[in-house]
Amino acid sequence: MNRVDIVYGGAQYSLGGRSVESIQNEVEAALGSGKPYWLRVNSGGGRFEDAYLLIVPGVPFAILNFKPNNGTDIDLEVDGAFNHDVL
Repeated sequence: MNRVDIVYGGAQYSLGGRSVESIQNEVEAALGSGKPYWLRVNSGGGRFEDAYLLIVPGVPFAILNFKPNNGTDIDLEVDGAFNHDVL
């Protein structure tokens, strides 16, 4: 199952079984309506705990596409971010 993480007001939440695009569309529609909108998300780390985020202009909101490592190697050389001298 895919998971999308959301950072809202400095705290992290998640949504399972959703795509980044579907959440973007939902948030854009909410903002376009001009009315306050409550987005239901998960606030629990190991179990589902409902949390409701108020979607209104001016509140910091970020969508992060969580990609678990499915046994494949992670490219640590991306943008030269991996420093061989540290390890």
